[in-house]
Amino acid sequence: MSATRVDPAVRREIVADPAVGGGNALATALRVSPDVHAPYLHAQRPVRDGRGRDRTELSLAELADLVHAWCAWYVERGVGPRDRVGVYLRDGADNLIHYLALSRLGAIAVPVNGELDPVTVVAHLRRTQVCGVQTDDARLAGLTGAGERETDRFWISSVTGTAPPGTASAPPPFAHVPGDPVLICHTSGTTGEPKPVIWTHGQLMPGVREHLIRLADHAESVILSALPQSHAAAIGYAVLAMLSGVPLVLMSDRDGPAVAAAVDRYRATVVAGFAATFADLSLRGLEAARLDSVERWVSVGDASHHAHVAALVERGRHWNGDRPVRGSMFVDGFGSSELGWGGVLGAISVRGATPPYRCVGTAQPFAEVEVLRLDGTPAAHGEVGLLAVRGPTITPGYWNDSDLTYRSMLNGYWLSGDLAYRDEARRFYHVDRAADAIRTDAGPVYSVLTEEILVAHLPQVADCTVVAAERDGRVEAVALMQLRAGHTAGHTADSLLAAANDVLSGLGKPPLVGVEVVGAGAVIPVGVTGKVLKRRLRSRYAAERAEGSRT
Repeated sequence: MSATRVDPAVRREIVADPAVGGGNALATALRVSPDVHAPYLHAQRPVRDGRGRDRTELSLAELADLVHAWCAWYVERGVGPRDRVGVYLRDGADNLIHYLALSRLGAIAVPVNGELDPVTVVAHLRRTQVCGVQTDDARLAGLTGAGERETDRFWISSVTGTAPPGTASAPPPFAHVPGDPVLICHTSGTTGEPKPVIWTHGQLMPGVREHLIRLADHAESVILSALPQSHAAAIGYAVLAMLSGVPLVLMSDRDGPAVAAAVDRYRATVVAGFAATFADLSLRGLEAARLDSVERWVSVGDASHHAHVAALVERGRHWNGDRPVRGSMFVDGFGSSELGWGGVLGAISVRGATPPYRCVGTAQPFAEVEVLRLDGTPAAHGEVGLLAVRGPTITPGYWNDSDLTYRSMLNGYWLSGDLAYRDEARRFYHVDRAADAIRTDAGPVYSVLTEEILVAHLPQVADCTVVAAERDGRVEAVALMQLRAGHTAGHTADSLLAAANDVLSGLGKPPLVGVEVVGAGAVIPVGVTGKVLKRRLRSRYAAERAEGSRT
């Protein structure tokens, strides 16, 4: 039973208070928590406290002490309001701690996924003009080697073996106003180099406020975050957990079996992650796990395939009033770093009932969502166009890049970079990233929609990736298919191509021209958040074509 759960009446007061935001969430949580000394944060990877001890469990009070100590450490480094500091660490709770310490000072954290290569990281740090970067010994040499001593003026420090001074003093907390930047997160880089997205004190809160009201938690609730802990979505879940008083488990390993084991260990009721984690969980993490505590899976970012969702909602339970119902709920919170926390669209799946193909649901109360044509006018029902959003969660823009910022706007909306359509009930359907749509002679092939259809209709296919390949001057679509264990015998590339095109033809969709059968993790490049890097696949096919023309 949780001793930290915040009373619903107090939550409503938080929701009504415009001063609460991303920069003072911890201070607010300390003020409203019924027991600041009860266990709150559970970290899969240990963090070092102010006494030099490695800890995997912290109360709110202990977290605040550690944040205060690091805040004092940053002051000694000369860090102050508006300064940017990079945070490039092995994935874990340290990302949250340094975000909280920097925002307490009025500085701006620039967390970077620890799996990104040092050259990309240094380019990102230069772009955001950081004054320093906090890293660890495993990344220190690569980061130093990728830099230029003559031009890179930021300091580099390693947290490995470092304990901040537990007795050092720090200035009073910075008084944020809604428009103050508190975070510069980066995009996943699936369509190019990671972009620096600004998040402000006030912008982080509309989604959190909505979830504070409708979280439907109880005394045994536990949130497990299987997100990259450097990601803004993970910070949003940490803020939600603080302000609701629900214990939080932070995962560092996000593969299916590791997440399943942690769910059972901590009796997690809410599990948040990216689609890649849920796909792996459905394919590799179900056999040895109970998962009976799960009430809600929450997918952040891209929508998950129905075949993967269907396997997950068979486990756990959800509630109809006070009555438990067999099977958990799966919530697709469609969004992106630029669209803010909480997802601007939401669709719910339950056992035996999933939304139509690629339906990402209806708009959240705080978001105005539209599908636009290239000229900015609204598309008709069923017409594929540019997914566009406006509302209080939208980023103010990209740091140091006003050109890209304004190119991302149309008719007062922010363009997400996705292609979608809506039906007459204003349900939205995501069909592809704009950069990944394939314009063939037979018509447009929307790669994500095609993948959804194939995984749903071909039981032998565990997952697949559809991508453009240019052959003889024509753009065509090919699929890279990963087969389910025990379904590899008798399935050749030609037989899978025939089966796939039978399905696509029956649904009035353009055909594929080829299929490759690939092993798990082979051939298909993925980014640090698990998203497929289709631009690299397109480059690979282009290189193969060029090589073939020379032979």
